Amino acid sequence: MKLKTILGEYHFPAQVIESLTNKDIVDLYPPQVEAIAQGVLNGESFLMAVPTAAGKTLIAELCMVQSILMHNGRCLYIAPLKALASEKYNDFKNKYSCLGINVGLAVGDADSPISQLNRYNILVATAEKVDSLLRSRAQWLIESLTVAVFDEIHFINDGMRGPTLEILVARIRQLNPKVQIIALSATISNAKHLAGWLKAKYVSSLWRPTPLKEGVYYNERIQFHGYGTKIIREEPPDDLSKLTLDTLRGQGQVLIFVNSRRSTQAVSRQISVDVARTLTSEERGHLISLSKKIVGSNWEATNICRKLAQALTCGVAFHHAGLKPNQRDLIEQNFKAGLIKAIACTPTLAAGVNLPARRAIVRDCKRYENGLGQSYIPVGEYKQCAGRAGRPQYDDYGEAVLIAKSYSEVNMLLEKYILASPEPVTSKLGSEMALRIHILASIAGGYVHDVKSMLDFIQHTFLYYQRQTLNLLDLISTIFDFLHREQFIEKSGYRFFATPLGSLTSRLYLDPVSAITLRYGLNTIKDKEAFSPVGVLHLVSSCPNGVSLATGKKDVEVLENFASQFKEEFILTPENWPELKDYFAYASTLKTTMFLLHWIEEAREEIICDQFGVGPGDIYRHMEAAQWLLYAAGRIAHLSGHKMLTSQLKDLHTRVRYGIKKELLELVGLKGIGRVRARLLYEKGFKHLSDFKHTSIQDLSQIKQIGKTLAQDILAQITSEAIHNVPIHLLP
Repeated sequence: MKLKTILGEYHFPAQVIESLTNKDIVDLYPPQVEAIAQGVLNGESFLMAVPTAAGKTLIAELCMVQSILMHNGRCLYIAPLKALASEKYNDFKNKYSCLGINVGLAVGDADSPISQLNRYNILVATAEKVDSLLRSRAQWLIESLTVAVFDEIHFINDGMRGPTLEILVARIRQLNPKVQIIALSATISNAKHLAGWLKAKYVSSLWRPTPLKEGVYYNERIQFHGYGTKIIREEPPDDLSKLTLDTLRGQGQVLIFVNSRRSTQAVSRQISVDVARTLTSEERGHLISLSKKIVGSNWEATNICRKLAQALTCGVAFHHAGLKPNQRDLIEQNFKAGLIKAIACTPTLAAGVNLPARRAIVRDCKRYENGLGQSYIPVGEYKQCAGRAGRPQYDDYGEAVLIAKSYSEVNMLLEKYILASPEPVTSKLGSEMALRIHILASIAGGYVHDVKSMLDFIQHTFLYYQRQTLNLLDLISTIFDFLHREQFIEKSGYRFFATPLGSLTSRLYLDPVSAITLRYGLNTIKDKEAFSPVGVLHLVSSCPNGVSLATGKKDVEVLENFASQFKEEFILTPENWPELKDYFAYASTLKTTMFLLHWIEEAREEIICDQFGVGPGDIYRHMEAAQWLLYAAGRIAHLSGHKMLTSQLKDLHTRVRYGIKKELLELVGLKGIGRVRARLLYEKGFKHLSDFKHTSIQDLSQIKQIGKTLAQDILAQITSEAIHNVPIHLLP
């Protein structure tokens, strides 16, 4: 069926037809045809459970464009990850700006202010961002919606992100029952069940534009299910290099999925020599330039950065959450461009941006799980990895290959993964922590006022639809009592309302237990009248919302010494805070505090990475979490009338943001000055802003890493009226 014909039948404007059919889309795929036949362009809510690259997103786009241009509608596109949301935003903006469609992005970072969101025809956002907007009573965002798209709807099954996504779907359906819901996923085995909850029609199909050959490799042979056997005749002694080289010689690219970060680095070294043999001299030159860009300056470079740069010169990369965001972006862009030939990665890559390859190799089907040891990965995870095989514009087929360690394992892997269906999607909303957070948000947002109305709302959730409701009324009642007792909500007659603390906690996106922890700590500091950065860092490290570091036996002695050294400065101890009585929980807070302390004492990234066993990306992830909690502590301190603490918390927030000692607080208030440049300036005698008044651009530009352009900008900032009137360390 021709796309142009369908668009004409549904009376799409001629400009739209011309624009959409000029993008190399001529014929509709079978799942797309089925969705249209079932009424998706007639406003029916729909679940598309079809493989990657089989046309799910185009169906969602047609629904949005139709609604906007023909019915003056407004659309919301929810993606589970910031990177995926940014990718979709750029894609939609490039496609539809020419049609006069305004596309906006809201992911929580450098995105549009709330006041401007109303002007977008399509708003691309994460579930957490939209949930945050609704907590601020932005019901207008939902009430004006005509189409809501939920990409990767199977994330409802995720223990961390799932509850928020599920609550958001339920809230949208409650506030706007007429909205058209379009849910998309490549890995759902219980599509009919999920569609029933959404009151949607569905298409569930295994059809792909590039057929997927799934097989198991052992002893130089890939036994494909339904596609015979392929013999791998390559020179390298190890299996991964054989499989990689075989793909590259066929002009393909490779993704290799392993179970740990360390393995990604080891595999990239393992295959580098053989991959390098396939490169042209021009590619080698581009890769050398890319490796220099990846490694950054000598001050910022870590061992991981240098290992990555070395691998890149051979056309290989490794990819995991320990890398910096800009490093991951560069790897993804250059893999898509064909410059990087192979990536060794953890399965998180399969859940992120669209990054297909000719062959996806799943080397590890087991990984270590706390309390369980080595456990088999879920079938759904394998299917996500396998789904990356096959580049629609380049390949006639894709290959997903599992590696067996013995002949007997071949059939086991075939049956356990290739012939199996993904685990069914189930609600993760039933935990007390998840319900506690979202019940407070519902009260603070003005959506519910008592136990009954909360129970009525819960009936819109997947949790209720799946009949996971045993003792649900008792659990909701218990949470209401807890929130009332801890002064997050107050009662007026038969109705509950959020207190100022409850409203603030909800807007800050905090677990109420984190707010209780911060409140206790701040009150203790006020009573002591002594502010200790170490004590406050340990306080935020003890919050449930914090990001903690794992500990092992090798850490025991160091952590005990650290605890002894700062015992008098800690606010929370196992003696006064029950949650820290568990030794491993307490040890984790100590290690995280020690980690943060190294950062604000200006330890180099390389030293922190080596000492704490983390990657440069982990440093920034932990810093973001600590900044958020310090900001929350400052807001709670202000609400409680602790003005002195508010100022001190702002300073500590700035120190964590930049990784600096207190003496550099003034300098980092200058635009373009971070921890490295601030320290260089300080050592050259520029300790305060007033010290710049009697220097010249020429003298300032001679300082390492400053240069003439930045020197001009610094002096312009110094002489501006704003720099004298605004406290330089104000929080953003």
